[in-house]
Amino acid sequence: MERAQRNGYDLLARVNHWVAAVGFMGALGLGLVMAYGGLDREAVGGLMDWHKALGVFVFAFGLWRVGWRILQGFAADHLSTPVWQRRIARGVHIALLAAILLMPLSGILMTVAGSRELQVFGVTLLPSLGEIAWLDALADWMHGTLGLSITGVLALHIIAGLKHLWLRVAREDEPMAQQI
Repeated sequence: MERAQRNGYDLLARVNHWVAAVGFMGALGLGLVMAYGGLDREAVGGLMDWHKALGVFVFAFGLWRVGWRILQGFAADHLSTPVWQRRIARGVHIALLAAILLMPLSGILMTVAGSRELQVFGVTLLPSLGEIAWLDALADWMHGTLGLSITGVLALHIIAGLKHLWLRVAREDEPMAQQI
């Protein structure tokens, strides 16, 4: 298989991207709704199982996704793209790849360091570590801070992706489905 540096992103890279993106945005969306949606405790509890299930999936799949990206590298930059845009794009990609691992990891740590087992739909995946207040507080801060900050980074990524998609379709007269 050719490295991503040579010819853009291959089919496996695109599948990796979209599987991680859907899982990550699902978990992030649920987290934001639970935190800021004004829901009562019972409603939040019902969503928490799905949030945790998606988070565990994103973490497990993210290990593969990030490892694959490290092995394959990033697609080559277009020389016509200004240097400042290339640097921002690389920073955004690295931030998103880091978030794929750090968001669920901080949620997992928040659970097990807060005297709770990590359970998904009643199945225990990790035992409680007992009460480790400093780790629980750090993981809680990280989970909340990353959740809000990565939302802005994700929005920037989506806007830039749509801009580039529009430019390619306009330039090459290709159907959008072939570009995605």
